[in-house]
Amino acid sequence: MVCQRIRYFLSAAQEGSFSKAAAKMYVSSQALTRQIRLMEEELGGDLFDRSSRGVRLTVLGEEAYRRYLAIDQELIRAEEELKARAAESKKRINIGIFSALPQETLVTPLISLMLGTYSDYQINLNLVELAEGRSLLMQGKIDLLLTNTHEEDDWGSCRMLCLEKHPVQVIVSLYHPWAVRQEITREDMQRETFLKMKMDTGHYTVPAEESFYKNIPCRQIQEVGNFQTMFALLQQGEAFAVFPRAYVYMDQAKMKYFDFPGREFWFYAALLYNPAGSHHELDKIVDEIMEEMKP
Repeated sequence: MVCQRIRYFLSAAQEGSFSKAAAKMYVSSQALTRQIRLMEEELGGDLFDRSSRGVRLTVLGEEAYRRYLAIDQELIRAEEELKARAAESKKRINIGIFSALPQETLVTPLISLMLGTYSDYQINLNLVELAEGRSLLMQGKIDLLLTNTHEEDDWGSCRMLCLEKHPVQVIVSLYHPWAVRQEITREDMQRETFLKMKMDTGHYTVPAEESFYKNIPCRQIQEVGNFQTMFALLQQGEAFAVFPRAYVYMDQAKMKYFDFPGREFWFYAALLYNPAGSHHELDKIVDEIMEEMKP
């Protein structure tokens, strides 16, 4: 109460008005005026000269303002330093999130679950691209990775919790000539540019001649580093991409979707971690997440 009273006083001094100070502090004018009156009674003198035009500090008020302002600033510094110390003492979970995953149906529910369940942890979130996320997980720079994967990916000893399954589709802008069609063929794709996310395919589990992504029929391949760039190029209507419709931006973007001609292929939104990493509680955490997120 003493600290709050000091802040009422400082606000009134800065605003030159009890009513403006009360609005700034989200209290009634009567409540703020009463607290300042109590402060004046305890100190034994008036802190403000009052008039119809507002309030002005007395000589005693000016001295009180200098001293109380220093106290308040020290309190703010102490609070910030103590909060930082508390954060440092918390156990950390560093999570990488592939930036294109569905936000409303997947990312937000998962992060909300973790923040609510593991309040004794400091949870750090980092948006990453495909190759970057894999590299950070393998280097131990993140503890959990929420990303896109598929059956050709080899994650080695990493443990995987599959959260969603999405069929791959061929996607073009409504400005693309295909937009008026109901289906496309492999021959159609062979005449167009394929926008491909940059990724390391050295960890694939199938030979190159059998790999889905190494054998997308197309006229030429244009590699892109992130989904924002891919969408910008798609919207020009001169190329196609191959990924699930469920991914980010799709609800807002003006796109046309086609089944991949002649083959069914699935992407998985998955939560991964490396059991050989330094975080020894991830087994328990992932098991609890799996239980909570069961359909």
